[in-house]
Amino acid sequence: MNRETNVLSFKRFFLILILTVMGSASACSDSAQQQATTGEHELKQAESKTMNTIGSRRRRLPPELEPITVDGVVYKELRQGNKLGFEQKSGFLIALDQKTGQMLWHVRAYPINYIEGKETDVQEVFFTRLELLPGNQEILIENELEKHYIVNLADHSVTEK
Repeated sequence: MNRETNVLSFKRFFLILILTVMGSASACSDSAQQQATTGEHELKQAESKTMNTIGSRRRRLPPELEPITVDGVVYKELRQGNKLGFEQKSGFLIALDQKTGQMLWHVRAYPINYIEGKETDVQEVFFTRLELLPGNQEILIENELEKHYIVNLADHSVTEK
């Protein structure tokens, strides 16, 4: 190799290194900011981080579903449960007070069985359908695996359909 090729290779290496360090610093900053928030603000921030992709950005999320409101309570999918201390990111239905936005309760509609050694982000299973059933006492959830679950709004029980 001649000297010009070596200089170009070094410049490319240096540019890649700088871009990698900047990306890592940005990710750490986002993580620190996330840890500093609490309560309702934490919930909103965790969900806003979701946007269209998660984790390694190898996987696109399904579109966010419209929340369902019944008697002053808003029911919706929680997509960043792990940021709130839950054992998995997805699979949760949450109930929020319509006026205050405070979480009233949550229920895990289905467990995620993670495969060790495989990136967890690509193993998440999100809701694809959220529907209030006749009688306004149950919500139907369909997930990406086309499995169906019924959540009873009175006792928060979950039944696989």
